Amino acid sequence: MRLVLVLILFPLLSFAQHKSVSYELVNEDGTFKLLSFTFNHDLDNTEGVTYVLSKHDGHFDTVYQIDQFLNGWVALSNDGNTVAHLVSEKDKEALDQCVLTMFREGKIFDSARLDRLVNYELKSAIARDRLPENGWLRKDSLYHLMAENPFYITDDKLFLAFDNPKLAVFDMNAMFHIFTGNGANHFLQNYYSIPNPPLRNYMDGDAFFHEGFPATRKEVSVVELVSKGLGKQSAIPEEANLRAELTIKLESDGHFEVRNASIFSIKDNQPSKELSKSFKELIEKTEFDTSLIPPKHPAWIFETILWLK
Repeated sequence: MRLVLVLILFPLLSFAQHKSVSYELVNEDGTFKLLSFTFNHDLDNTEGVTYVLSKHDGHFDTVYQIDQFLNGWVALSNDGNTVAHLVSEKDKEALDQCVLTMFREGKIFDSARLDRLVNYELKSAIARDRLPENGWLRKDSLYHLMAENPFYITDDKLFLAFDNPKLAVFDMNAMFHIFTGNGANHFLQNYYSIPNPPLRNYMDGDAFFHEGFPATRKEVSVVELVSKGLGKQSAIPEEANLRAELTIKLESDGHFEVRNASIFSIKDNQPSKELSKSFKELIEKTEFDTSLIPPKHPAWIFETILWLK
């Protein structure tokens, strides 16, 4: 079963998505929608939340959620119950270490690293005396040629076109393989009748790519807050003798978590334990304005550096 699960999205590997951008995706018949929200735009970020919604009388109601941002390739079945998620190639990480996960009604059904598939295909290629002379993992190898071929979803069937040419078909709901064969004629004759994979609508406007750090509920900037609270002056980097690093996860209801509140000496780049403790205590007692959280997002992770003297 696991090998089959790995196979179903194998051709998608080359479409690496490095930057986290929230998006919505509608399934093939338009009855269910997937909303995946990231909490920041860091590379390869998976922190966030994903909702699957069902369409009723022209509006969508939440059916279930997955407690992570699905950064990579995603497919949603027509009954809305199955989500296939392939974490695409990560920065400085080999393709064969990527992970495919299948969710059923929001719960993980199975997951597997793709190195097992690579190993299987490599042994098969050796047995058939078809090992590429240019090396298995080079960008012009069979592995990468297969990864560049498209996939299509229709009627809860996932169609994969390989470069053999070969056509493989999988059932998204039952999550099993139902056909593999020489699909050259079938695929070419029906190429334009098979829909494209569901298109994502990315949330990439100005409201989602904001700048700055939230002000306090009293409309005081974090620079003013820290300067006054610690008895220090704000400064430009060239004149500062202290560097304050601050990271918070701010929720839409105003609650927040301090991820990092540290102050370093510019001279030797060593942390100041006393100042850092006072800095963290000051931030924890503060109430922050939530207007900079992107629309519809449950939370956002904000980071800033303050220069003091």
